[in-house]
Amino acid sequence: MNRTEAELLGFLQDRAGLDASFDTGSDLLASGVLDSMLLIELVLYIDRVFGVVFTSDDVAPANFRTIETLAAVVDQRLDSCQRRVA
Repeated sequence: MNRTEAELLGFLQDRAGLDASFDTGSDLLASGVLDSMLLIELVLYIDRVFGVVFTSDDVAPANFRTIETLAAVVDQRLDSCQRRVA
């Protein structure tokens, strides 16, 4: 588990009551963990912690399916921003 996955898992543990054994590859949508209100909180958390802003087009089920998928999107955005700065 990388840092981004750990941060996102920690947020979901705090806000959705997930236990420490939750698999980061589990489907957040099918399991009912991620509802519309928590999705908004998660998007705002990602903006605050990582500085990654999601557009309405980015808020798609494919991007929020699992913690692993979401962490990959966040890491890709961070990597893209760092390359533009460098």
